[in-house]
Amino acid sequence: MAHLRYDCYADGVTLSEKQADFAGEQARKRHIDDKVRYHHLNMLDTGFPTGAFAASWNNESTMYVELELLFAEHARLLRRGGRYVTITGCYNDTYGRASREVSLINAHYICDIHPRSEYFRAMAHHRLVPVHVEDLTAAAMPYWELRQEADHLVTGIEETFLNAYRNGSFQYLLIVADRV
Repeated sequence: MAHLRYDCYADGVTLSEKQADFAGEQARKRHIDDKVRYHHLNMLDTGFPTGAFAASWNNESTMYVELELLFAEHARLLRRGGRYVTITGCYNDTYGRASREVSLINAHYICDIHPRSEYFRAMAHHRLVPVHVEDLTAAAMPYWELRQEADHLVTGIEETFLNAYRNGSFQYLLIVADRV
């Protein structure tokens, strides 16, 4: 999408060799594989050159890694003034520790949802300065409501997500930060 919209080069990273192969084949079919490449790599240690990118992002994957390591790699990859974007679920630590619902989501997905404040602390530690934060929680709720109705999508965690969103203990955030 970034290539199609901005005619830029793009490198995708995934731990799944199958995903990387599938995405690479899609780029070949669309005749954009000279500008869009996919790699079977660890996002915490990509091996790409320092400062090689104007932008980087990750989507719904932060709960599977330590934020300090993640933001260190994104900050390393970005040139000064580069932009980092994430869309992620986090728990709202203004209420204290993770709620029962967040603990159930963690167990269901075998992940570790981080507190909201940890994102901003770890970003600041790695010279990533938030310039825009948008709470997408309300926009995410219809997806989970629809999943409850779609037999082929139901996994049993849908009501837990909705309860966490409704009680304010879990948020779905878009965070945009600049590398300084």
